Amino acid sequence: MKNIRPTTAALSLAGAVLLGRASWEENHHLSETHITLKVSGLPEAFEGLRLLHLSDLHNSRFGPGQRKLLERAAAARPDAVCLTGDLIDKRRTRSLEEAGPALELCRGLTALAPVFFAPGNHEAIFPDYPKLRRVLREMGVIFLEDRRVLWKRNGCQIALAGLRDPGFFQENKLRFRQNLYRVTKGCDTFTVLLSHRPEEFTEYCAAGVQVVLAGHAHGGQIRLPGLGPVWVPSQGFFPEYAQGVHQLGRTSMAVSRGLGNSLFPQRILNRPEIVVETLLCGSAWNNPARESSRFHM
Repeated sequence: MKNIRPTTAALSLAGAVLLGRASWEENHHLSETHITLKVSGLPEAFEGLRLLHLSDLHNSRFGPGQRKLLERAAAARPDAVCLTGDLIDKRRTRSLEEAGPALELCRGLTALAPVFFAPGNHEAIFPDYPKLRRVLREMGVIFLEDRRVLWKRNGCQIALAGLRDPGFFQENKLRFRQNLYRVTKGCDTFTVLLSHRPEEFTEYCAAGVQVVLAGHAHGGQIRLPGLGPVWVPSQGFFPEYAQGVHQLGRTSMAVSRGLGNSLFPQRILNRPEIVVETLLCGSAWNNPARESSRFHM
């Protein structure tokens, strides 16, 4: 009986199938990351506050009606949902009519908990952004555009603040920073800041913010074993602020790897991420980089 060797074509086909499968998994399987932030100054009434942090959807869809994403969101049982920009994508969302996945997600999230949103650079150049803002506000989404709101609980309060991306000002970082200091000026209340840009971390620290939630970096989009994230817009090669928890003084920043893709359509060794942050009273110096990570199909 003759040995039948696989042909080059068959091997190539098998390789393509495996590569395609791996590619699909990297872009559609959700990673759920739980982070515990121990922060000084957190009012006792907010001990254990759970924040569901989502970023950089880029109008991607995770199941019909965003079912997969919303099921994970509901299971997290958040006290609030924090969206840190780029719900839509400038290349694939040319009008409000094409923003279906983003609208589906927000509609479902508002049924779970209060939803706070700080817009990113893709919202800044979206022609229908005024329409998008109106529709999301009608759903109940709270826009944090260079302002702060107070959250009161059992006689205590914290501030939730948010900034528009520098893209709203033609990448004018000076104006962005002026807005940051205006929003935080005279605020002696414990503050959670939503901002799309993690690379401004030192400014957030200087402004006296206790907790920052950010996105934009996509976890580096492509990650290499032993090297980590390769490149991030506005940070360049081998960026410092691509994911996870960062600490400077008494300020803690959690950076989400995000959910979707933009210019480069593929994630490599970098699955879409849901982040659940739990705030506890304690020393900010003791924050773990990551408490746990779970994967869901």
